[in-house]
Amino acid sequence: MAEAGHIWDRELVLVTGKGGVGKTSVTAALAKAAHRSGRRVLVGEVTPDTSTVSTLLGLFGQPRPAHEDPIELAPNLYGVRITPTIGHKLFLKAALKIGLLVDTAMRSAALTRFLLAAPAFPEIGTFYQLVTLLRQKRYDHLILDLPATGHAIGLISLPKTVLRVLPAGLIGDAIKEGLEVLTNPKRTAAVLVTLPESLPVTESLELCDAMRHHQVAVRSMILNRMPSEPFSPLELQALDHHLAHRPGDRLLLGTKELRRLERALEARDLFRERVPPEVERVEVPALEVRSQSAVVDHLADALAAVRIGGAP
Repeated sequence: MAEAGHIWDRELVLVTGKGGVGKTSVTAALAKAAHRSGRRVLVGEVTPDTSTVSTLLGLFGQPRPAHEDPIELAPNLYGVRITPTIGHKLFLKAALKIGLLVDTAMRSAALTRFLLAAPAFPEIGTFYQLVTLLRQKRYDHLILDLPATGHAIGLISLPKTVLRVLPAGLIGDAIKEGLEVLTNPKRTAAVLVTLPESLPVTESLELCDAMRHHQVAVRSMILNRMPSEPFSPLELQALDHHLAHRPGDRLLLGTKELRRLERALEARDLFRERVPPEVERVEVPALEVRSQSAVVDHLADALAAVRIGGAP
């Protein structure tokens, strides 16, 4: 196990994982845990546009924020949506200096289509907004809900790709600045969320390798929704023996749940064996609550009590 160190020492916290593993709930829980500890927190969601409901900000009562700038969710807790269009607007504002020209440019359907369709331009817009928020130095932490696995890698691999084409200027300077933050383990920590199933764990391990390849420090992997173990190893062995000697059409009530538990235990073993030693492993039990807000509160309590991330 890596030397203990809190994730709260990092300025930028990136949360990602395969879709459906609970990364948005974990992002909200991390933000709540940091906020409860007295930190000034900005929680953000990377999304293609602002026309859809925000699942993340909805957990804080703001599913459709009215402003593009960060909005106050509670004292010292703010929320923001990070999109290509907002990033493009911020870039044009920096380049053109005159707000009227920016508004006119962004109303151009042809320009908007180009910015969203040209290769890497959507990601550049997203990245530019992220860098703009970091430059403000207004928050102790920016805790960011990244898109699912593939898109997250696309965003993280963007800086080096763009710098080969645009090494200088407004975009190049912003990309360099963002790359310095992303690859500095004292400023950035990545948290990967997975489920106790073989495929999600395997994909998370591959994602961990990819992020480390791009020099982004993965500080924690969270095994979410781990079912409880009602049986000892000997009891499980006895049950397996009993089921193996029953006719196939006479299954016991609960057999499917037993098999599900066995698969979860196998995935947990894989998680424990394969997660790199310098990455903190966190196992979060399945919660017997239905309300999403209650799930987030329980997660916040659990994640506040553990040390997420090793010292760089």
